[in-house]
Amino acid sequence: MVSKIIILGAIVAIVVGAIGYVYFGVVSPAAEKPVIEKPALLEGQNVDTEHIRWLANELGAYKIHSSLSSEEAQIEIVVEGVPFAVTNGEGGPIASDGKAENPDIRITAGRASFGELMAAQNIKSKIVELYDSGKIGVELLKDQAALALKGYKSIYDQING
Repeated sequence: MVSKIIILGAIVAIVVGAIGYVYFGVVSPAAEKPVIEKPALLEGQNVDTEHIRWLANELGAYKIHSSLSSEEAQIEIVVEGVPFAVTNGEGGPIASDGKAENPDIRITAGRASFGELMAAQNIKSKIVELYDSGKIGVELLKDQAALALKGYKSIYDQING
């Protein structure tokens, strides 16, 4: 009888450990935020990859990663119709000109709304405000499970407090 209790306890411990690993290691990983200097966005200046990289870092893109199927995590940010692709590298988010090959989410904004984000003291509350007012769009292009496995849940949690 005692050995059955020990075996059952060991099984429960393994299951709890596996669930903890999946949640904290895959779904909502703890990662140290890279320090990326905020680039100036002057009136009339075009948004470029440095602006996108900084914003993506502030939103938590440093936490996204490839899924268990090795599909790369990609965010597409479109400002005034100009697309930028964001992935995560060793030094944090990497932004490049052009559409993402297979984006997980797409964020769209006008130049004025993007400028508001760049000027905001609290990016997370400002993006929620702009989204709620319809000034920016967020389109989920993958299912919830795929997004969770790539670390987007931690970004969502961070924005929603």
